[in-house]
Amino acid sequence: MKNMKKMILIISAVLMIFMIGCSSKDVSLTDIKDKLKNTVDFSTFSKEEESSFLKDTFDFDMDKIEEYEVYVPQTNLNTNTILLLNLKNASDASEFKEKIDAYKENLLSIYEDYAPDQAEFVKDSVYEEHGKTIVFVISDKSEEVKKALADLYK
Repeated sequence: MKNMKKMILIISAVLMIFMIGCSSKDVSLTDIKDKLKNTVDFSTFSKEEESSFLKDTFDFDMDKIEEYEVYVPQTNLNTNTILLLNLKNASDASEFKEKIDAYKENLLSIYEDYAPDQAEFVKDSVYEEHGKTIVFVISDKSEEVKKALADLYK
């Protein structure tokens, strides 16, 4: 009986640690953008306000998006992109990942011969899901972006 209680306590402790470790910290898109501004030079981007851009570029179902911020290159000479999405349901994230992957493949086919350095940035892009939040960044600072996001979500 004593061993059983000990075993239950150990299992409970392990489960609590696991649940705390797996819980996703709720971070606003503004907080993410502010953190990224310390890493990425936003002056090389244009903010895209129109939701039609997301529909036309990524083929996103806009009814599934609660909030978004999109920053795109100012010229077609580079691939810099910052896409921050807050979905209405985390269960839709895989659908959005597929469409982001298709976008990446399209960029790769365009830039591989045209601008190989830009194609490398696309290959090294950062994609992260945190609950209902998706962060997608194409930048020459992908390692720094990963570190900034890790700091934000720890």
